[in-house]
Amino acid sequence: MKHVESIQDMHTRFTSIINELHSLGEIIPVNKRIRKILAVLPSSWESKVDAINEAHDLEIMTMNDLIGNLKTRELKKQKDLERQEPRKERKLVLKAARSDSSDDESDMAYLTKCSIR
Repeated sequence: MKHVESIQDMHTRFTSIINELHSLGEIIPVNKRIRKILAVLPSSWESKVDAINEAHDLEIMTMNDLIGNLKTRELKKQKDLERQEPRKERKLVLKAARSDSSDDESDMAYLTKCSIR
């Protein structure tokens, strides 16, 4: 699996390889396919691979269960990264309305005085 590749992309690529092998007469059992997928995950997935190996019987696990489990972890990782990214600073812009009162000049003088400090 490539580091920038999603679980779905990896699974699609893996499935096409398996289908090509099948068309050549090579039939790979599901449990062996599951082990292959777990073996090609990057080292950042090591804890998840260990958890799957310990918690599930790979002999009876389905490919859909595995991919669903991995996608769930991928989504959680993405949400964690989004929370850690610094949020963009929001800028507030105020729009002033013109009025005919004579207080405008004194307000403007006060604002000018404040911005100089």
